[in-house]
Amino acid sequence: MLPTPRFRTAAAVTTALLAAGGLAATPAGAAARSPSDTPPISQAVRAGPAGTQVNAFFEEYRLAVLGEIDDSPRAVRQRYLGPALNLALDTWAAGSGADPVFRTRSIPTAWSVREVGAVPGYASVRLGESWGDGTTREVRYTVRLADRRITGLDDEPAR
Repeated sequence: MLPTPRFRTAAAVTTALLAAGGLAATPAGAAARSPSDTPPISQAVRAGPAGTQVNAFFEEYRLAVLGEIDDSPRAVRQRYLGPALNLALDTWAAGSGADPVFRTRSIPTAWSVREVGAVPGYASVRLGESWGDGTTREVRYTVRLADRRITGLDDEPAR
């Protein structure tokens, strides 16, 4: 008998890592579902608790947008993001016609996460988004460390 692979999807790996760290915010059904035909690439570089939380949110939100989990994108946002941030994202989306998390109308195919700074009670995380056409964007997330709630999401300033 051939051994069964321990993890079949990127979502299962992430869920297992989060569960080991006590941060399992991904619903049980998310790991059981198979990801899209071209699974995303996620690299967590120097990921502490805030980076791990942003990565979990982004992956779960992406799966919700793709319709690969039962939760809606809005439900995922409400679980991870503060109410003021959700309201700001709704306002931004209404004015731009784009997805408020991806900051575009298309879905990233890959992303990377790294913590870049901290002030008392908060951590700053940069999430680099990539699309199949080579387009990239960095978005800065602010995470309240006490409850790991994401309280800020801002595009990086133009350089």
